[in-house]
Amino acid sequence: MVNQLINAESVLSGYRRLFGGAEPTALVRAPGRVNLIGEHVDYNDGLVLPIAIDRGVFAVAGPSGSDDIQVYSTAFDETVTIALRRDGPSDGHDAGEWSAYPRGVAAELAAAGVTLAGTRIFADSDLPVGAGLSSSAALEVAVALGLLSVAGEHLPPSDIAHICRLAEHHYAGVPCGIMDQFVCTGAVANAAMLLDCREEAARHIPWPDDDVVVLVIDSRCRHKLSDGMYGERVRQCARAAEAVRSVEPAVQTLRDVTAEQLDACRSSMEPVVYRRARHVVTEIQRTCEAAAALERGDFTAFGKAINGSHDSLRDDYEVSSAELDDLVETARGVPGVFGARMTGAGFGGCVVVAATRDAVPRVEAAVRTCYNMKYGVTAHVMTTRACEGATTTEVPRP
Repeated sequence: MVNQLINAESVLSGYRRLFGGAEPTALVRAPGRVNLIGEHVDYNDGLVLPIAIDRGVFAVAGPSGSDDIQVYSTAFDETVTIALRRDGPSDGHDAGEWSAYPRGVAAELAAAGVTLAGTRIFADSDLPVGAGLSSSAALEVAVALGLLSVAGEHLPPSDIAHICRLAEHHYAGVPCGIMDQFVCTGAVANAAMLLDCREEAARHIPWPDDDVVVLVIDSRCRHKLSDGMYGERVRQCARAAEAVRSVEPAVQTLRDVTAEQLDACRSSMEPVVYRRARHVVTEIQRTCEAAAALERGDFTAFGKAINGSHDSLRDDYEVSSAELDDLVETARGVPGVFGARMTGAGFGGCVVVAATRDAVPRVEAAVRTCYNMKYGVTAHVMTTRACEGATTTEVPRP
């Protein structure tokens, strides 16, 4: 189902209008995601607990009748043209630009042996860009599914996730883990996904109570992952793992490190590297605790884990911001809220809140009074639900 903020007919009409009355053949929905807990652990082979949400990228695709691919995005009001015969291995020249994502997806599909055809894609979205809801992964997956549909090819969701991750690494310049692409392609409706990022094994945990909802609050403070701060933390985690590996040879990544092992190696690390590693090691444990709490319907324990996650991201990983911290404290002060934390890579973006359904108006009022007036913005409070992963639907011939 297409989210009510974007209806299928408007996207189809946009395609026909942009491409001179041409008829598309496929309608693609690729959801965004919100990570309930397990932040900055996916590239450390850890455990994460995301859901796909009811906002995303919606794209229509059809054959172009030429040797190029055209991808238009309403979010940027631009078209990127990719020449099939000329595109070669990535040289990173698009890093930092939205065009890096469709270019990278096309190149990585070709590298995986997919014979691409000339394609036109019109993409619309109700995901705010840079808000930490994985708009980039949703765009990658939408483009991949559109290209595959026109080419008459099919790949398993896990293969699409890997291809889109490579596009982000090689073209967008973001050394992300597999979480965003994996949940975008493989989520199950009405369930959180407990994903082991090393084994790439997912366990779906049904949401236990319809009277408890997930709120996403957009701080309106934007981040940009390719500016170096994300990559710096990836490297710091690698240095921490290397330090522990010098005395514990079996350690591959911080996933393998216990709190006791980390403390034993503290003197061999820079203080900032130790703090980064402490966040990852404790966050993996908090994610396990949160998943267990969700399975037994214990939202008090679930909220405690969420709160601990934010405090660690703020103090040890240092990826929060004044705006995010204020939003978290505002939400936590509302009766009926179990927990709140920043979600996504940080440096801006969104806060995720677990709350009773009847607390939603109180959260909205508190945000208006305590946050919006202070920062002179309108933070958007969105009630969301766990949705299924990406889908492709054939467009009927007129």
